[in-house]
Amino acid sequence: MKIKMNKADLKAQLQKRPNFTTFIFILGALVFGIYLLLGYLRFTDNGFVVQISTPLAPRVAGQVTAVHIKNGQAVKLGDPLVSLDSSSYQLNYDSAKAQYQQALITITSSEKKTELTAHKLKSALAELNILRNQYKSKNDPTVKGGIPGIELFDLKNKVDAQANAVEAIRDQLEIDKLDVLSAKENANNLKAAMETAKLSLDYTTVRAPHDGHVENIFLGIGTHVSPAVAMFTLINDGQTYVQANFEETELAGVKAGDKVTIYPRTYMGKKSFEGTVVSIPFGVARQTNQPFSGVPVVQTENKWLLLPQRLPVIIQINNPDKKHPLINGMSTYVRLQH
Repeated sequence: MKIKMNKADLKAQLQKRPNFTTFIFILGALVFGIYLLLGYLRFTDNGFVVQISTPLAPRVAGQVTAVHIKNGQAVKLGDPLVSLDSSSYQLNYDSAKAQYQQALITITSSEKKTELTAHKLKSALAELNILRNQYKSKNDPTVKGGIPGIELFDLKNKVDAQANAVEAIRDQLEIDKLDVLSAKENANNLKAAMETAKLSLDYTTVRAPHDGHVENIFLGIGTHVSPAVAMFTLINDGQTYVQANFEETELAGVKAGDKVTIYPRTYMGKKSFEGTVVSIPFGVARQTNQPFSGVPVVQTENKWLLLPQRLPVIIQINNPDKKHPLINGMSTYVRLQH
C-alpha cells in the first residue's frame, strides 16, 4: 500500500524543526568530517615565527654617551649603534703607542750599536793580522839573530793581547745581537698591547654585526654598561623561520624539503606564505634521570587517555613580503602539503 503525500504535507514535514537526536547525529558527523579533513591536511595551529636575533652587549665596560638608534630602526652592517665614553681608552692607547714607538727607537739604537761593534771587530782583526805578520817576519831564522830578544818578546805579548781584544769584541758583538733580538721581542709585545688598546678604543662604539632592525632598546645617556650584559636586541632581517609543533601521528614520511603553507593569524584571510621544511629535530628529550644514580624516571601519565606528543618542525619562509612583515613570535597556522 503506497502512502501518497501531497505537496502541503511534504512542505509541512520539511518545515518541522529537527529533534535533539537528529541534531546530535548531525553535529557528530560534522566533527568527524572535520577530524578526517584535518588529518588529511596535516594541519596545526601551534606554530610561531622565529627570527635570528642577537642580544647586543658591549665588548668593553663604559658609560653611554650617545644612542644612535631607536626601537624598530633598520640598520646596516657596521652602522654605529651606541657610543661609550672613550677618554680612558684613548689614554691607554696613546700610552701603548708611545711605548711601542720607544721600542722601535731602541731597536734602531741596538742595531746601530751592533754595526759599530762589528766595525770594531773588523778593525781589531786587521790590527791582529798586522802584529802577527810583524812577529812572523822578525821571528824568521834568517833575521832572528839581528832582532833583540826583548823586542820579539814584547811583540809576542802585543799579538796575544790583540787576540784577546778580538775575542772580547767578538763576544760583545754576540751580546749586541742578542740585545737587538730582545728589543724586537719587546717591541712585538708592546705592539700587541697597542693593538689591544686600539681594539678597546674602537669597541667604545658599538656597531651592527649584521643587517637588521633594533628592538627592546631602552638605554639612557649616562647608563653604565658591562661586557656580556645585553643592552638591546638586533633582529636579523635575513631568513625567517617558523617552528610548527605537529602531533607525532602526522609526521610519518615528512622530511626536509617538503613544501608547507603558513597562515599567520595576523594576516588571516589576507596573506599566506610558502615554506620548506628545513629539519625535524626529533631529538626532543622526554626521559629524565635521577641526579645521582642515573636511573630513568618514568613520568606519571593519564592511564585513560594518552595524547599524541607534539614534535617541532622547522620551516624556512620562501616568499617574504615587506608589506606583510613576519615578526618574531607571531603565531601561525601551518599546513603540510602532500
